[in-house]
Amino acid sequence: MILTITLHPALDRILVAQTLRPDTVNRVHVLMEYGGGKGNNVARALHRLGAPVLAFGFQGGGPGLTARRVFKREGIPTHFVACRRPTRISTLLLEQESGRGYTLYEPGQAVSAKEMQKLKAQFLQVIGGFQVALFCGSAQAPALAHLLAELITEARQRGVVCVLDSSGAALREGTQARPFMVKVNRDELEELVGERLETQDRLIAAMRQVQRQGIEVVAVTQGEDGLMVTDGTSLWQGTLKMDNVINVMGCGDSLLAGMTYALLNGLRLPEMVRWGVACGAANTQVLGAGFINRAEVEQLLPRVQLSQRDL
Repeated sequence: MILTITLHPALDRILVAQTLRPDTVNRVHVLMEYGGGKGNNVARALHRLGAPVLAFGFQGGGPGLTARRVFKREGIPTHFVACRRPTRISTLLLEQESGRGYTLYEPGQAVSAKEMQKLKAQFLQVIGGFQVALFCGSAQAPALAHLLAELITEARQRGVVCVLDSSGAALREGTQARPFMVKVNRDELEELVGERLETQDRLIAAMRQVQRQGIEVVAVTQGEDGLMVTDGTSLWQGTLKMDNVINVMGCGDSLLAGMTYALLNGLRLPEMVRWGVACGAANTQVLGAGFINRAEVEQLLPRVQLSQRDL
């Protein structure tokens, strides 16, 4: 069983307009509306791969109620903790005339100390039944970043394999809690190690630097340049060029779902890379985050180009 933890959920909306004009009324229609936030997107992708998963975290207000209803309709098991402030709304506005897209993200909801205590208590009640826990997304307050690290420590002490996909303070504190795996992009890795990584050798050195903090696997996503992963013994890179990309939103979340699916099934590092890249690529073919199709993933798996580098 896999648990995904999202402290800052979202209600994601994709809106479509024929044209957008300033200083006038622009009429749009809602193309999609679904429960988002990084961990929730990963849960969706895992569910669509057929993996046993539970989405856990906060939800609040009207947007939170809508997100709960959509998850239920999708058949994704959830365990959400109510918070007073409403779940944020994230909007992707597509202009058909130009083909441009505009992404609008609200800040994550604030939570009280009492709400954080409630979430931690419920986390401790459920975590023992899981093999893998994914801690995903930012924590836009120092107390939440500290809470994220505490949850990783609690899960590790119970023998749960912990994976961290975050940024900023939550990434720094979460890494110090020594999860099994950390997934970052290049910018996040630069922020974590405090330097520009202008060459591949410096990137790999930074990955090893993070590993020396007690992290067994470090994964770095590089957009079109694919995924690079090391376990300290070897380094694998996976790439897959897609000719027709219609969406990039949530590709990293689907990639993490693929890696986690392989991890849960006992596959070795190169196959974790293969599944991650294939799932990320599958996400480019559909609107929304995590709406991948397992059959398409299986068609993409043989096309992933893997290369190895000894360390």
